[in-house]
Amino acid sequence: MADRLNVDAKPVPGGESSGYTIDLENLSKRLKEFYNHWSKHKSDLWGLSDAIAIANPPTSEHFQYRKSSAFNFWLLGYEFSETIMVFMDKQIHFLCSQKKANLLETLKGSAKEAVGTDLVIHVMAKSDDGSALMEEIIHLVHAQTESDSPVVGYIAKEVPEGKLLETWFEKLAESALEIGDVTNGLSDLFAVKDATELICVKKAAFLSSCVMKNFVVPKLEKIIDEEKRISHSELMDDAEKAILVPTKVKVKLKAEDVGICYPPILQSGGKFDLQPCALSNDDDLYYGPTSVIICAIASRYKSYCSNIARTFLIDATPAQIKAYDVLLKAHDSAIAALKPGRNVSEAYQAAVAVVENESPELLPNLTTSAGAGIGLEFCESWLALNANNDRTIKTGMVFNVSLGFQNLRAETNNEKTEKFSLLLADTVIVTEELPEVSTAICSKAIKVVAFSSDKKEEEKHPRPRSEANRT
Repeated sequence: MADRLNVDAKPVPGGESSGYTIDLENLSKRLKEFYNHWSKHKSDLWGLSDAIAIANPPTSEHFQYRKSSAFNFWLLGYEFSETIMVFMDKQIHFLCSQKKANLLETLKGSAKEAVGTDLVIHVMAKSDDGSALMEEIIHLVHAQTESDSPVVGYIAKEVPEGKLLETWFEKLAESALEIGDVTNGLSDLFAVKDATELICVKKAAFLSSCVMKNFVVPKLEKIIDEEKRISHSELMDDAEKAILVPTKVKVKLKAEDVGICYPPILQSGGKFDLQPCALSNDDDLYYGPTSVIICAIASRYKSYCSNIARTFLIDATPAQIKAYDVLLKAHDSAIAALKPGRNVSEAYQAAVAVVENESPELLPNLTTSAGAGIGLEFCESWLALNANNDRTIKTGMVFNVSLGFQNLRAETNNEKTEKFSLLLADTVIVTEELPEVSTAICSKAIKVVAFSSDKKEEEKHPRPRSEANRT
């Protein structure tokens, strides 16, 4: 992603003279929000922290979802690699390289005006491991807090990566400072998206659904009609290219602003894994009678995530149609339950109620959740849509509503069709009125997802190609 800041390497194409600009108005607004939230929930969500430290690792070829990264994107619009930020009541400290310091200097006036804090920048020389500057910051934490045992909040689950972060955590461990976990505070801070964030989510969701609707569905139709041979991994690569070059699917977004949340998932032939971490294997796509094909697409726009999953049925049996119909109703019911003031758990409970009423024998095969919150992180587990989450749904929250049936049995002797799974997923925004399904332009109606491999039957009862483009 172009917004992963690494000014020590090269500038972002098309930027200002420095390569980067930070939205100072957005910074001021979110800095206020952060400090207000910290003050209001210091004891219950922010680990009684007197200071909060956000430490960012070096850049990596392998993208990871980290709360530290999310905080950087949320506050600054970029991830400042190999940078340590420490927030206190009276001061904000940055420990970083000279090039990053040059950019951060522009924030001083905004920080002072927004929350009354001085922004102090500690610049490391190239040969410096930062130890002395870290000790200076730790000393200032002691000096500026009234407590005899000041608490520094950090993200407990993030393992230090790189020499800078390892040294920082060693210094914290050697100090007399106490440590508190601020993961819950950050999770709650990110839960409700503002108008700017929602625009990013909608654009990401539009891209995901257009890739599914304008690329995957027509591609599957052609493969089945022409009886072509292609592997899941080949299809995955083609779908990923469609995400990364949005014009391929008639989406007017800049390529440098988009990315993938995970590699597109294509599955068939009786081997199904309904988790987002699943991989498309090298087996050929199987589309024989009574087969099932699952596809999941997850795009990012300016670091905000979206997700869509659809299941395609080939010459489906009545039992498969019934199972899909039940899943469709359960999925819609989970979405409908996402209303302000309700508990998060009600979404999954609504889905379970549909299955219990329609086909109770399918309950053991139902996924154990209906998804989770989504935003700068693909999975906001704070907002997991399971039966036990009693957190309150609020306007502006965004959910990846993902529901499926795993390992259902079909009456067939073919090992590629004797077991099948079904999956549906959509990106959903909570509004004051009805939930807004941002991926709805790609229909999940049975008339769109059901295919026929029998050409004679297709001639008698043609499936209009335009159905793939209807909602």
